[in-house]
Amino acid sequence: MHARTLLVGLAALTLTSASTALAAEAFRERLSVPLSDPSRPARIEVSLVMGGITVVGGGSNQEVVIEAAARAVEDDEGETEEVDPSRRGMRRIPNDTLGLEAEEKDNTVSIAAESWRQALDLRVTVPTGSSLFLSSVNDGDLVVEGVEGELELHNTNGSIRVQGARGPVSAATVNGGITVAFAKNGALAAPMGFSTLNGDIEITLPAALKADVRLRSDNGEIYSDFDVALERKPAKVEEERAKGRYRVVIAREMTGKIGGGGPELLLKTFNGDIVLRRAGG
Repeated sequence: MHARTLLVGLAALTLTSASTALAAEAFRERLSVPLSDPSRPARIEVSLVMGGITVVGGGSNQEVVIEAAARAVEDDEGETEEVDPSRRGMRRIPNDTLGLEAEEKDNTVSIAAESWRQALDLRVTVPTGSSLFLSSVNDGDLVVEGVEGELELHNTNGSIRVQGARGPVSAATVNGGITVAFAKNGALAAPMGFSTLNGDIEITLPAALKADVRLRSDNGEIYSDFDVALERKPAKVEEERAKGRYRVVIAREMTGKIGGGGPELLLKTFNGDIVLRRAGG
């Protein structure tokens, strides 16, 4: 099956006489991508360099809807820009192109944008049962609401927030917190991991949770609504061989079981607290 690719250049040339009125506002564009087989769950892949991604479940099983907004750029006060003398007096057309691209193939929708010059915010509406693979680098958060498939979320400078998850979740960022709330009647059926360098990790889990937990906070506290049966195991040794050196580190992890044990649940932060909440508690 051939892939369907949709390219959207959000340029000033697409604007009508309203260009002047919209110049100081974030420009928005809406794009619908039909799915090859609406009877099967969709896989959504979104990647940004600068900006935030919000994905909301509950849309039509027939399509994925993408809404893009370029953040308005504020000029620094007092800063002047040198203009070529031969161009003085000419009207400058703002270069607000986003380079948004969406491709669908076999129920996989890949979305990307060349968001190097300014931050871009995407809002994507998907079928509830979709699986998501999201990544951003700078100046934006990852937000997921009401999506029940597998979630793999990677950020660098921004937080991660999930509401109403049912499938397995993997969430990692560097500078930002992680907040994930699972559905009350869900069940942990696969290993999951949550990690950040600078930020708190707060996970709300079903009351009937059964899991093996690994918890680590180097500069923070650990709190839990659940009774955690801590285990006394030999300290985990992490080995590293690089550039002719051999390095051994004793991992500072707490291990235990909740509800008698089950799939592994890893929560790890360097600067921040870890909070395990019971849904409905």
